Amino acid sequence: MRWWLFPESLTVCDHTLRTGYLGTVSVHPRARGEGHMRALMNLWLEELRGTCDMVVLYGQRQRYEYFGFTLGGVKFKYTVAEANVRHGLRGVNDTGISFSPLFEIEGGAEFAHSMNTSRLAYVERSLEQLPLIFGTLCQKALGVLDQGKLIGYLVVNEAGDEIAEFAVENPDDILRTLKAYREYSGAERIIVDTPEYDIALNTALGSIAEDFVIENSDMYHILDFANVLKAYLTLKYKTTGIIPGEFSAVMDGQPVTARVDEEGVTVERSARPDAVILDRQQAQALLLTQHSRYMAVDAPIGWFPLPLFWYKIDKY
Repeated sequence: MRWWLFPESLTVCDHTLRTGYLGTVSVHPRARGEGHMRALMNLWLEELRGTCDMVVLYGQRQRYEYFGFTLGGVKFKYTVAEANVRHGLRGVNDTGISFSPLFEIEGGAEFAHSMNTSRLAYVERSLEQLPLIFGTLCQKALGVLDQGKLIGYLVVNEAGDEIAEFAVENPDDILRTLKAYREYSGAERIIVDTPEYDIALNTALGSIAEDFVIENSDMYHILDFANVLKAYLTLKYKTTGIIPGEFSAVMDGQPVTARVDEEGVTVERSARPDAVILDRQQAQALLLTQHSRYMAVDAPIGWFPLPLFWYKIDKY
């Protein structure tokens, strides 16, 4: 059996989470069906306890549910059609906006690195490896220039009709960039993926998009519930906002109590005597999925799902 795990340092509102993205998993054809993957994956995940907060992957749901992964997270997906741009952005002045391969622009790598680390949530990207990282999964990076000055970048697919990462320094340039890119790409319809917590980008796209859907982002296996809960409740508190309240549970044997008040978010590694007891799959379904609203668990309205999101180029 062979697999690839890429250690990734994830920063969420000044909280550092130790994560790993699980890439290709394969078993030799002659050894398939003998239980090797189940045995070794379970052993490997157990060994990660205490050294990793969460493991992330993208794969077939039921296959990886056997190993404690849950399909969840939050990805917003907007569809912007030619008519949306022509009518909705009619008054937007995109004069001066142009596009060029990001890493052919002087200082492009340093700019992209700075843009990433300025986010409230980001996976650490090695500056030296950025050209390789930005080419992950057949993506390409375009620098956004205004009168020749670098003001942002887009990560797009080969066809040019999907933007997996939209980053500009000034929110006022979002719609200018979108209008110019529609003309540049020639695509009749453009898909734009965003995290829930990017308020400026969601506000701009929501004002003109033809369609909008909420999707799962990846599959997650949480090893330290307290750390993940603290980081992402804080992110939600600072962006979309959450109501004050308290939630106490024992999640996969881990006691946790979270509180939100005017001072912010606190999480303790203890639980009330009457705390709900959840196994791993129940706990992850509560924290990570849209179906948490249907669970018979006493949790403050709107706290869950947590806004976990992985940019496509971080899935290398």
